[in-house]
Amino acid sequence: MPEPLSRYFRVEPDAYEALTQYVDTSRGFPNETTQRGLQLFEWLPHEEDGWGIIAIDGWRFVEDDEVVITAAIEAGTVEELDRETYWAKRNALRNPPEPEPEDPLFPDDPLFDLPD
Repeated sequence: MPEPLSRYFRVEPDAYEALTQYVDTSRGFPNETTQRGLQLFEWLPHEEDGWGIIAIDGWRFVEDDEVVITAAIEAGTVEELDRETYWAKRNALRNPPEPEPEDPLFPDDPLFDLPD
């Protein structure tokens, strides 16, 4: 079976920091051409609970990475998502629904409450 083009994750902020340090150390970053292996957590789309979501090219993963990712998943600080779930979350975060407009005739004000 071919490797997936990308893998998708939902990750807790502190776990992401640890994973970033692991990637940078294991890959020898920073170097002359590359500052870091993973983008900054602040650059990720964030869910309301503070977790970030990220897509990573499948070819970037090596055997040791699988051990680290599996441990983080088992610890409950990372979740691997399928492609459809990732894109649904990403699109919802980037394009939140419009709030319902207020009814100008009956604003949410106790002075405008109608008697029963």
